[in-house]
Amino acid sequence: KRLEKARDSMRPLLENSCLFANNCETIFREFRISCVHLRREREALDALEGKEVAWRFLCKLCRERPFLYDRVHEVLQILMMSDVWMKAFAEDPECRIEDLPPEIQSEIQRRAEQALDPASKTDGYPAGTDSSHQEFKASGTIAVVVQRFVKAKLLLNEASDSWAELGRGLFVAVSFTKSATEDKLQPAARFLLTAKLSRGSSEAESLLSLCQRGECQGILLLPQASLVSDLKDVDVRYSQQLVKSRAHVLYDAFIQTLHSTAADLMKEAKDNLQIVAGEFDGPQVLEMSSAGPFMHSFSV
Repeated sequence: KRLEKARDSMRPLLENSCLFANNCETIFREFRISCVHLRREREALDALEGKEVAWRFLCKLCRERPFLYDRVHEVLQILMMSDVWMKAFAEDPECRIEDLPPEIQSEIQRRAEQALDPASKTDGYPAGTDSSHQEFKASGTIAVVVQRFVKAKLLLNEASDSWAELGRGLFVAVSFTKSATEDKLQPAARFLLTAKLSRGSSEAESLLSLCQRGECQGILLLPQASLVSDLKDVDVRYSQQLVKSRAHVLYDAFIQTLHSTAADLMKEAKDNLQIVAGEFDGPQVLEMSSAGPFMHSFSV
């Protein structure tokens, strides 16, 4: 009943943008809780009618609330276990793979194709999921804060008053926990390039899609160790930060990984992306202008 109620609550939100803006997170929370409770009750989850309503809602939620990717991912992992849910997604022309979290799109595509191919069906549920992706999602070893800007500049050399300047793009502050390792850098770089965090003419788009369309974008990257912190009573603690020398190594490697990943993804369009990274121990003097920062915090 709770799942049906959540689905019914989605219908008016899909028809009214104001209702969606004001209530989408509340309705998603109810739907998510229902899915989690039913994840081992396959028949009950599969029996829900109007699955296309839920899929359209999830697609729209991802477009307009990308900071909820982690929680949507949890729901998608449950729905991907069902052929009937994946078939409903694949057969609905209003549902687009591109709207879902970038890091799970390939797995969604694979499961949708399996659901449409009767020869690949067993009991309607796959044997397992992508272990490498699970490892990345569970790591939470790199903390990032992302903010849009219209223009920005970073002081490179105080003595010569030398600045690097960028047009539209993203400011990214990054920090590493004690568990951070080099193998987490490439998935994090790919996420920043493919998630819908920047802005096109009227809606959120990824740096990748904008650059491939010929629009110039920038990334201003700075280390910010204090992102890895917690509270004990009224005291701020930094006990989970990676040691400075090791963080320096990972930060320099992350800069190179951003460049190489951008080149791999963007091909000929790579020149449309400008990456400016502050030195690990350098001055952090910057200026930014924004027409709506669209700020997000992620643990990747």
